[in-house]
Amino acid sequence: MSFGENIGYYRRRDGITQEQLAERLFVTRQTVSRWETDAVLPDVETLVRLCDLFSCDMDTLVRGDAAAEQPSETAPSPSPDSLPLYDRHMNRFSLAISLGVLTILLGVTLLILLSAFPWGGVAGVIALLALIAAAVVVFIVAGLRHEGFMREHPHMFPYPEERRRAFLPRMTLMIAGATALIFVGIILLILLLGSGEAPTGVEIAVWEHLSAAIFMLTVSIAVFLYVMAGMLHSKYEVSEYNRECVKEGFAPPEESTPRERGKQIAETLSSVIMLAATAVFLLFGFLADAWHPAWVAFPIGAILTGIASAICEAFFKK
Repeated sequence: MSFGENIGYYRRRDGITQEQLAERLFVTRQTVSRWETDAVLPDVETLVRLCDLFSCDMDTLVRGDAAAEQPSETAPSPSPDSLPLYDRHMNRFSLAISLGVLTILLGVTLLILLSAFPWGGVAGVIALLALIAAAVVVFIVAGLRHEGFMREHPHMFPYPEERRRAFLPRMTLMIAGATALIFVGIILLILLLGSGEAPTGVEIAVWEHLSAAIFMLTVSIAVFLYVMAGMLHSKYEVSEYNRECVKEGFAPPEESTPRERGKQIAETLSSVIMLAATAVFLLFGFLADAWHPAWVAFPIGAILTGIASAICEAFFKK
């Protein structure tokens, strides 16, 4: 089969008209018609999007025989009507994961605050463990629901480009607000501890722990906003969701691009860096009672994650 015959086969298989395919690829219906008559070939970027849309590899699409492929029983044809279900599910999944992260950080905040009192050490550890347990439950439930959704919907159509563009101002606002919160926390910490004295009637150790807890609270909210913005942005990368379904065995394998592999590596590095920053903060706090200087680990971690993302994007850029 020719390239045009393969496109026509996949389009009819998925119940898509030429107009619908043109709309999803941001071209005209006449362009799709010319593809199917082998009058012209699309550019490489459009070929990749076609492969993602039809869950096929580029070799089969361009010069293979699409009709000879046997469809997977575990990968039903996607439907455009399932996109609103995906959108609602990913919003809830993003909120659950972000709240789980916030819960753990609030546990650390409580631990710092309660550690200021002679009786608070054990209480702080209990509060931290309880909130970690609650967060783990949230992660497990959200993960199981996400897995169930992937099993029922192993492939999704991409979002219309206008939906993606409309989200960018919201994401920018969330990231800017989170960054501003961190700076507010730093300013408050300097103001509270700058004089080296505590208010009348308050012990200096208690005042230091209270100041560190206030800073940690602002960091917790900022991290919540960072995680929420990142996860809501990632839902628009439908190809990553489709690739995750392939990885879990819910859909047939498809070819990933270097750019997508770079994003995976950057996400992994970012997670490792922020976990290391949290570990450094807790170790210095518990072992050396240095909660005040240890907070530097978080802005340093944020800078390193940005550097790692930039390097991965540059290295794996097409």
